Formats: sequence, structure tokens, C-alpha cells
Amino acid sequence: MTASTAAVGIHGVTKRFGEDVVAVDDIDLEIQDGEFFSLLGPSGCGKTTTLRMIAGLEYPTAGSIRIFGEEMGLRPPNKRPINTVFQSYALFPHMNVEDNIGFGLRMQKVEKAEVSSRVGEAIDLVRLTGLNSRRPGELSGGQQQRVALARALVNRPKVLLLDEPLGALDLKLRQTMQLELKDIQSNVGITFVYVTHDQEEALTMSDRIGVMNHGQLVQVGRSEDIYEFPSNMFVAGFVGEMSFLPGEVVETGSVRLAGGEVVRARTDSSPGTSITLILRPEKLHLYGEVSEVPPGRNVLNGSVSRRTFYGNSLSYEVELGASGSFDVQVENVPSQTRWDVGDKVVIDFHHEAASALAE
Repeated sequence: MTASTAAVGIHGVTKRFGEDVVAVDDIDLEIQDGEFFSLLGPSGCGKTTTLRMIAGLEYPTAGSIRIFGEEMGLRPPNKRPINTVFQSYALFPHMNVEDNIGFGLRMQKVEKAEVSSRVGEAIDLVRLTGLNSRRPGELSGGQQQRVALARALVNRPKVLLLDEPLGALDLKLRQTMQLELKDIQSNVGITFVYVTHDQEEALTMSDRIGVMNHGQLVQVGRSEDIYEFPSNMFVAGFVGEMSFLPGEVVETGSVRLAGGEVVRARTDSSPGTSITLILRPEKLHLYGEVSEVPPGRNVLNGSVSRRTFYGNSLSYEVELGASGSFDVQVENVPSQTRWDVGDKVVIDFHHEAASALAE
């Protein structure tokens, strides 16, 4: 996709604060029209600063930001075809739902009949029908979030920016709103650019994810690819649970771990290359004896050092001696054998479930 057709085009953008702080470091990114795109990373990685530059709340020190091919330059926020939803919602406490949602339209001198029609559509879209006359203080956190979303969408922006809008909600409501947000985005069909430090949010909702660290965009890809094929150790450790085992490539597709075990893994590194084997806990299985393992699988011997119950799953920490230790998650089904701390076990995994990243 070219810069002229991308919903958001970020080219060579750097943002400095003073002489010493580089918040965003020479990033390039194109976000497609109608895409739900998430910027994911830890606090201080530059994701919110990037969002604020798209919004016009900050200006780049260097580089270009385009929206549908149009250079934004120093254009102020109210002159950009975007709207932003913040974590705080920023609702007017003295206004009811209808007045909060229609505020921007009234400021634009939109005719009263059209304001009423568009506000009604927005209320239906975010499932607030029947709550028109309530004030923010009479709404739940999730309902307030919907009002803020409707207020942004009613202006029909080309791009909607969302800065951790679910951060103030409790876990159960946050998980529900993740699905609702994705449904709303699919229905309206506009580009959503979503900032979060929560990997589950990003993986659940996004068409693509851009992972940021220290002001740099370290990997961009589909949710599945970011999770299954991390490009480096930071992404592997930040997105989902991961186990890390040091080793060395002995031949194409084979790795010798620190404890001497040789396993098959995905790697294109040359023999002799120092690598780290990365394993997702849910891709591993536990057995009591090697004879129980299906043929053609990798096996590692160890002993259970910790067991944690999570309701729908069990997590085991298995000590591998010289090779280190890592977690294994096992579905909690009645027929599943349960091991106690100290039990000897065998870990089994397919070679496609193991990636070897060069150090």
C-alpha cells in the first residue's frame, strides 16, 4: 500500500523532548483503511507519543505524518479528520448521554434535526438505547466508555484513535468491551488505531499489531504472526508467556541445549550459532514416562518444582537442571493426570512449536 492510499502513513518520524530524550526513534508505518491496528508495548516505549502525533497533540521533530495521503504537518487537532478516545473519557458531568454525544456536532453548527438523527444512530450503535437522559454519574464504567466512543464516532472521523480506553475497567468488563469494540469497528468500517500495554487486548482485537520498545517499532504483523513468530527476544518475552532455554545450533533444524539435550526446532541459523530456544507453555505436554510420548517428538526430562491452579488450567514449573526451568500449562480436565511438586516428568513438544532465535 502506498503512502497516498494508506489511512495513516508515518514516514521517518522522530520525536525528541529536549536534547536527551528520544521518545520515538525514526519509525515507518502504514496503517490500512478499515484496519484495527494496535500499538503495543510497555510504559515509556513511545506508543502514546506516536498516537498523539497522529492526533496533532504533539508534532514530530522530524519526519512526515499523512492521513489518506494528505500531509498533516503542523495542522491542529481540530483540522484533522480524526477523533480520539482517552482512558479518562472526559465526559461532561452536567450533560446527559444525548448532549455529551452531540456536543461536537453542535459546536460545528450542524442542523438540529441532523444532530438528533446522528446521535440516535450512535446511541444504537454502542448499545445505549434507553439511557439517553442519564448523566455520566448515573452510568457504569462500561456505559461511560460507550458514551465516549459514540461521541467520537458521531463526528464520522476517517480515523479513530484510542489511547488505552479500557484501562479503568475491571477485568471482566474489559474482556467484554474488547469484543464489543471490535464488533463496532467492523460495523462502522473506519480505521481504528489503538494504544495498549495489554497483550491480550491487542491480540484479541487487532488485525495487525505494531510492537514498540525504546521508541522503536520492533515488529509489525498480524496478531497470529506476532504471537507465533516473534522476531526477537523482546517480542517473544513481552507477547504472551514464554520459556527461554540457551543452546547452540548443531545442524540445520537441530539445537543442543545447555544440559546437552539435542532437540529439533525451527531455525535457519548456521551450525555453531548461539541461540535461545523459545517455547510457549501451551504447546508443551507432560508425561510420566518417556514410553508414553508419541513417536517423533522432542522430549526433555525434569521434575515439578511448582504447580499453580488457574481455574481452567494448571501451570507447572519444571526444573531441567543444567538447562534451567520453564512453565508448562496443562488444561484442567478431569482425566488429566496431575503431578505434585517433586514428581519426575517428561516434557514433550513438536519441533514446529519450538523456535530458535539467534542471540
